[in-house]
Amino acid sequence: MRWLHPDDFADPGHQQIYRALGTLHHRGEPIDQLTVLWETQRRGALADGVLDAKRVRRICDPLLGGAAEHFGEQVVQASLVRTATLVSRQVGALANRDALAPGQLISYVLHALGPLDEVRRRLRTARGAEPEPRPSLGPPGAPAPSARSDAARVRSRLAGTTLSAASTAVPHRASTDRRTRRGPK
Repeated sequence: MRWLHPDDFADPGHQQIYRALGTLHHRGEPIDQLTVLWETQRRGALADGVLDAKRVRRICDPLLGGAAEHFGEQVVQASLVRTATLVSRQVGALANRDALAPGQLISYVLHALGPLDEVRRRLRTARGAEPEPRPSLGPPGAPAPSARSDAARVRSRLAGTTLSAASTAVPHRASTDRRTRRGPK
């Protein structure tokens, strides 16, 4: 379940338990109520009041088991809804700013949509679906954005060499015309 992140959990206590579970798994230690309780205590979650021992034992109760993938998918779905709500508020606030030009607004909105796209990608991974291809920003049948940007870089390099070759072929003359000469009057 590498697609699940601690930030997907709304409850800070659940975030701490997920981090403790990940740490125990990474170290290859057994995962049971006692070791999870010890790890959360070692991380300071019991001292700062985020969790208490009874709550950790209740969450890690083996009798309340189920399919971890199912519960993980539900957590990511809830994270998607929370992220969409946050992003919609950000986009609404951006749209209400009269000082933003349309191009700036589009740029800011695309940046604000980034976290939502990331959570959607992880939810698709959790469901076992193949990742969606990134949409092309050009007309149908146009090359992918990376191919277009590579072609633009090549064109700009060629244009730069053409300009530099043209400027070296014609020697630069100093202008004696009063209209083009700069300096003190």
